[in-house]
Amino acid sequence: MPKNRTERLQLRLSPTEKESLLKKAKESHMSPGDYILCLSEKRRVIDTTVIPTLILDIRRVGTNINQIAAVANSQKYVNKPLLLNVIEYEKEIAGLLRQILEEVYNTEEHTLQGLEVKIDKLKNTVERMNDNGSS
Repeated sequence: MPKNRTERLQLRLSPTEKESLLKKAKESHMSPGDYILCLSEKRRVIDTTVIPTLILDIRRVGTNINQIAAVANSQKYVNKPLLLNVIEYEKEIAGLLRQILEEVYNTEEHTLQGLEVKIDKLKNTVERMNDNGSS
């Protein structure tokens, strides 16, 4: 936001409204003025504090998938329960990624179709592996 602001605008709020506004601005790591301007321009205010937790969750799920891949590579065989675990982990990752994207992107401006297409391709690959492993 430009810092060459010279104009002033006063706003009257109730004590409760003021407290709520200050709290929301602080949670968004913004000044109250920047927060109000952002809202007035209909830009989405993003709380990025949850994203590191979601990324950590994705890493943990990825570690589980890597452990399954290590077993599959060492045995040159993947049984059905392991493949079902991979599919469940994939769904969990997709859900976590959706949460991150919903935090970051304005879903009215961006679609999740690209991600969904990639997820569907990965799911089909895993299902093909499952079909080959069970025959």
